[in-house]
Amino acid sequence: MIIIVWKSWGGKSTLSKELEESHWYNIPYNVTTRQPREYDDFDYSEYRFVSKEHFDYLKENWRLLNHTEFDWNQYGTTWIFDDKTVFVVDQSWREDLLKLFPAAHTVWVEVSTFTRRKRLFARGLEGEALENRIDWPSEQMRPSKTCLIFDWTQDVKEGAKNLISLIEKQ
Repeated sequence: MIIIVWKSWGGKSTLSKELEESHWYNIPYNVTTRQPREYDDFDYSEYRFVSKEHFDYLKENWRLLNHTEFDWNQYGTTWIFDDKTVFVVDQSWREDLLKLFPAAHTVWVEVSTFTRRKRLFARGLEGEALENRIDWPSEQMRPSKTCLIFDWTQDVKEGAKNLISLIEKQ
């Protein structure tokens, strides 16, 4: 299992999709009660958009691996029972996943603030909204000794291949 961690618009989903397509990893889907963003969201892009009632059903019937609330919206990740799974999460979810899957490999995605700012701007965020996304949740983001660092300056296909090679050596 691989847990990919970093801030929003840092390239986590791009890396996970490459691992899914080229190395046959499974990606649990994320659900949220928030409305799709006008500039880049559509159902099944990064989230499945569900009603609060459906989210509560998933939570009450143990269909969610974890769940949280942010800006009055709920977010969760569905269960997948497979050793070849890639979780794309923030630091707080990483800690929860490691309790459940202590042998999982954490991948810390490194990308510059300039690159993140450019990606956020291209997706329609600007001003204070953009700066808030750049800063959040910096206090939670702490790499640890168990993390593999993924340097985002390399090509994603080559980087995913190198990442798998590093994991296999461990």
